Amino acid sequence: MSIKKAFRIKSEIINFDDVTSLLTYLDLNKNDLLLTESRIFDKYLENKVKDARVIIRDNYISHGPNSEELIEKVAAESGAQCSRVIGIGGGAILDLAKLLALETAVPVKNLFAQNIKLHKARELILIPTTPGTGSEVTQFCAVYVPDLGAQFILDDELLCADKAILCPEFLSGIPLKVLAASSFDAFVHAFESYLSPLATPFSQALAKDAMQKILEVWKDVTSLGASDLEKSYKQLQTAGTLSGLSYANAGCAAVHALSYPLSIRLKIPHGEANYLVFNEVLKIYAAKNPTGALGDIEEIIAATLNCTKENALIKSDNLCGTLMQRKPLSSYGMKENQILEFTDMVLTRQHMLIANGYVQLTVGEIAKIYKDLL
Repeated sequence: MSIKKAFRIKSEIINFDDVTSLLTYLDLNKNDLLLTESRIFDKYLENKVKDARVIIRDNYISHGPNSEELIEKVAAESGAQCSRVIGIGGGAILDLAKLLALETAVPVKNLFAQNIKLHKARELILIPTTPGTGSEVTQFCAVYVPDLGAQFILDDELLCADKAILCPEFLSGIPLKVLAASSFDAFVHAFESYLSPLATPFSQALAKDAMQKILEVWKDVTSLGASDLEKSYKQLQTAGTLSGLSYANAGCAAVHALSYPLSIRLKIPHGEANYLVFNEVLKIYAAKNPTGALGDIEEIIAATLNCTKENALIKSDNLCGTLMQRKPLSSYGMKENQILEFTDMVLTRQHMLIANGYVQLTVGEIAKIYKDLL
């Protein structure tokens, strides 16, 4: 008898209120490899980390996903002597830490070979510095392969962190636009995992809590302004991890699949790309299955925003629209002749996400979304 739906948490989750207490707990030493970014290192860690081997990712690449070349460079620089790998940063840094906790991460193509068995050699500690990644509690890891112009996803429980640590002080100073896009990414993780055919009562409970927490923060920011946002960092970060736990178990779907070409080809940040396609995907969801789990989400939003169920999705979109701007894809450089290319990328590179959808999108529907957004 096979179990088709299950719920698992593989990581120990720990909370700290500030960086000082976090660093005391970590007690970094010469056997540690610390992966982070210059913004975090310069503001919080410089002069406080003396013994650990430190890798600053943006010294190797200014932005973008983890490519084969980047992974191989960092692996060569980091060496193989560490006993703990600690990632402090956004999703790309946490994914990089997952790879370097393996016995070997290079050659990268070997990680995707059929029947390959991964071997974890080091304790893995992941500490997110945005509220949206969720990667700190998932078994997924994204790798960009330039030769194929595509991003591939590793999915293995050995990629789960031994410890996921939340410290909301790391969110301090993030621009509102970046914070909004990151929290929208978490919202979509929760939204789509709630609708997933693989959802369980446990994953849906986490997704519901995450959506409510994020909506409450958005509501406060739009009514009170961003000056009091700091008091919401903990709530946003908690929501991001709850969303991560939900989609680690139930997966995401069409919104993430359609946002993929926008990030790979147009270099649109992931959370912003999700925001651009979200409404159009939702229209198809609502047209094809208005009475399923989507109705439950409408009730959750209505209760949180104090509006009617019929008006819930419009109200939440208007709320988010006060924090982010939805621009046409042409303003990012997309051309009409890319519609078919992007549609093909979704169907060939993101077919697992499409298959996991609340409803199934046709080729024509995917192409129409891109055309309508152009």
